[in-house]
Amino acid sequence: MKSYYIILRYELFSLFISPSTYVAAFYFLSLLALGFRFFIETFSNTDWLLPPLSSLIVGLLFGAPALIPFITMRCFAEERRLGTLETLFSAPVSNWILVIGKWSGCFVFFIIISALALCFPLLLLLMFPEQGGNLGFNEIENWTGSTLYLLIFGGTFTAIGVFSSSITKNQMVAGMLTFTLLTAYLSIMVFSFGNQTSDAYFTNYQKLTDGLFGTYINGLDKFGQFSVGLIDLSTILNQAALTIFFLILSTIQIERLNN
Repeated sequence: MKSYYIILRYELFSLFISPSTYVAAFYFLSLLALGFRFFIETFSNTDWLLPPLSSLIVGLLFGAPALIPFITMRCFAEERRLGTLETLFSAPVSNWILVIGKWSGCFVFFIIISALALCFPLLLLLMFPEQGGNLGFNEIENWTGSTLYLLIFGGTFTAIGVFSSSITKNQMVAGMLTFTLLTAYLSIMVFSFGNQTSDAYFTNYQKLTDGLFGTYINGLDKFGQFSVGLIDLSTILNQAALTIFFLILSTIQIERLNN
């Protein structure tokens, strides 16, 4: 475990001294704040059926392709370009720990930025308690479900970014590949939103398959449940499996480079 914490600390240090991550975080949070303010001001005139807090989670989710590449693109690509990856290989650290440590650092940084974004409704609730309460910003079940949904998808998105960074020496290529994969994944979720077949037409096998793999493409349909505090276990398990899958691919790639 000591080697894991060393890699985690090293990755966090690299992120905190990188100007690109600060620039990306600043513009990302600024645009998210403007969008959140506009949504709150026009909320009474919209057809939004979910709790207002969910709008911020949607913004973080669909803004991920613009943010995640700046967090993950350098974790392996820059190490390979500078030749420092060989130094890490010579250290008494397994390839699996190396991948997990770097992914954890990227994921923690994503959590920090998400926490800063979630301060927007908290500040509104603090400054305007009555209005914030009317918008549901004081309902713990909304916070619990929405935050959990963001975390499980954030873990998957950062794992995709780490994998993209492990297969190239060029940061820009890693960033563009991450952006493309995340955009494609979110596009599939958008196109499949609301297109779930009625249970009456499902066989037992189809129900099992949908339960095991359906949330990969029906994630937005499940978001409605999470946003009101109804936790769907299959969504959590599916995203955890997808995260592990990309981390395994990253480990295989790092082992290939090590050999």
